[in-house]
Amino acid sequence: MTTTMRHRLTGWWNRRYPDWVPEIALRYLPVVEWILAEPSRGLILEVGVNRSGLTTYLRRPVVGVDCVMGAARADLVTPVLAKGQALPFQSGSFDYTVCMDTLEHIESADRNCFLRELIRVTRRRVFLGCPMGSQSERADQALQQYYQSQRGETFPFLDEHIANGLPRLETVLAEMEGIAKASGRLIRLYCEPNLNVWVHRMLLRLWMRTGRVNYLFHRLAIVLVHMRRWLNVGPCYRQIVVAEFDV
Repeated sequence: MTTTMRHRLTGWWNRRYPDWVPEIALRYLPVVEWILAEPSRGLILEVGVNRSGLTTYLRRPVVGVDCVMGAARADLVTPVLAKGQALPFQSGSFDYTVCMDTLEHIESADRNCFLRELIRVTRRRVFLGCPMGSQSERADQALQQYYQSQRGETFPFLDEHIANGLPRLETVLAEMEGIAKASGRLIRLYCEPNLNVWVHRMLLRLWMRTGRVNYLFHRLAIVLVHMRRWLNVGPCYRQIVVAEFDV
């Protein structure tokens, strides 16, 4: 392959998958599909926006909440520094609230309050995704050991997963139903498994390894997004809960 052809291919790849990370894209794209299927556009809130949030995969403005804000921020994000347990918005301010891989970083005693706030500020739908259950906990523990063997230290995000314990799907569903009932709102709950545990582990191990070849394979793994429905079979690392309310 000539240098010119390589530059053209690299340019096309970066335009097609700008700043996409395989594991993160696989968690967000189902939510993107749900939002795009809606006939009307509405205000979107993302709680736990971090650096690679919804706007990487859905080019629409969002209000992004996090308890820590870095200097770098996506151009479509209006940043708000706050905790999810005390969102500084009026009730029903947003049509959609998205919260991906954040609940597991909240201490278990605060999770009900966190869920209550997500529901309070949302008019139409809450999209809540996070790793759940004992099998995902075992996957986190194995990945933490692998990261430490590769890097000589633990991975802070996995430290919080392990310290807080992962949520249980049945507990999350029961709490969301109870919160809605207490506030007099009708709620419909849907759940979709997301990302086979083995695939999740493979992608994270590729990311954790050093070296140019591993980096290249991790970048190429983005093509998995085109077969993502086939990756949601068997034991899955994450569950995506959709809470729908009558408007």
